[in-house]
Amino acid sequence: MPKFRAMGFTSAYNYLEVRFDRSVRMAASLMFSLYMLIYMALVLYAPALALSQTTGLNIWLSVISIGVICTFYSSIGGMKAVIWTDVLQAVIMFVGMLAAIIQGLIVLGGLKRTFSLAYQGGRIELNNVSLDPRTRHTVWSLLIGSSFNALNLYGFNQTQIQRYMCVKSTRAAQHALFINAVGVACIIILSGIMGLVIYAYYVGCDPYMAGYINDRDQTFPYFVMEVLGSKKGLPGIFLACIFSGSLSTISSGLNSLTAVLIEDIYKGLLRRQMTDERQGFISKIFSVILGAVVIALTYIVSNLGSIINAAISLSGVLSGPIMGIFMLGFFFPRVNARDALIGFLCGMAMVIWIFLGAQFTKNQRKSSQLPLLTVNCVNLTIANTTTIETTIE
Repeated sequence: MPKFRAMGFTSAYNYLEVRFDRSVRMAASLMFSLYMLIYMALVLYAPALALSQTTGLNIWLSVISIGVICTFYSSIGGMKAVIWTDVLQAVIMFVGMLAAIIQGLIVLGGLKRTFSLAYQGGRIELNNVSLDPRTRHTVWSLLIGSSFNALNLYGFNQTQIQRYMCVKSTRAAQHALFINAVGVACIIILSGIMGLVIYAYYVGCDPYMAGYINDRDQTFPYFVMEVLGSKKGLPGIFLACIFSGSLSTISSGLNSLTAVLIEDIYKGLLRRQMTDERQGFISKIFSVILGAVVIALTYIVSNLGSIINAAISLSGVLSGPIMGIFMLGFFFPRVNARDALIGFLCGMAMVIWIFLGAQFTKNQRKSSQLPLLTVNCVNLTIANTTTIETTIE
């Protein structure tokens, strides 16, 4: 972060041209653009599912309405609008998650009972230290994988770097990062607790296997409507929570992607200079066009399966090589442009090969999903706690 602030580039990929050459910069910029377009489509699809489940509104009408709203304020307000709406959206996210967790714990009879049901069902696993790389979740895969994922997101992602550049000083940017780290840790912990609450509530009747919902990603909205549906205003807070997380990501992505396309493609490749007024106008046009593309791509990503798995896989496939080429530039001074470009292309080919192999062999591999039950679907009620516990035992 201090290095990027010292260079003062609007686009982080300008560094790659200074360190290597223009071809390396263009390759990384195009890869980032592809990554952000698909990632934003994934993030747009998630709240549309929630809105469809909670209101009955057609899912594609939800996609279009959310996409248009986000594109509007991102293109009109610019980075300042993105930052201030992110602040408000962060507050709403905490309120929405806490409301769902607290009411869920009240229904289930407390935190102790919730954790007990989750532990009996094998949902709490803290000691898996297997070195088998085929095991999906282990202590090592989370520590190593999450560390590299965080390094990539906070160190080399234009969306974050653009935020660094908006702060007055490097010291203030470091303070902002620390606050962000604490906030993100709290969100992750609350998400984990929310998952345990949902599992404990549906321990004897999984709504997806029972056919109550059409997609596993609708489980959370379905739970909210069952538990909070009778509480006036709380389902609306939940929807605001879901939208806040999605809109903050999409608005930041649109803003950063617009900056990359203008700086790296329009000005970098075409070698055209613009006045501030014209650049502001062009950026608004780009934001609108990119918003429309993201809405269109949502149809494609709706067929990728679980949203969270698709997002994590996409992050590794498309943004991993970008992080690699930045680290080459920072820590290996003898590497030249040709070697960097070859390494970038080889790294990209390797991770795409792994990703496609995993997709093609998905049906041949043993499922890592833990078993779910539907035995209590007929008589599942909030008060039916004895039957649930007996089933688990």
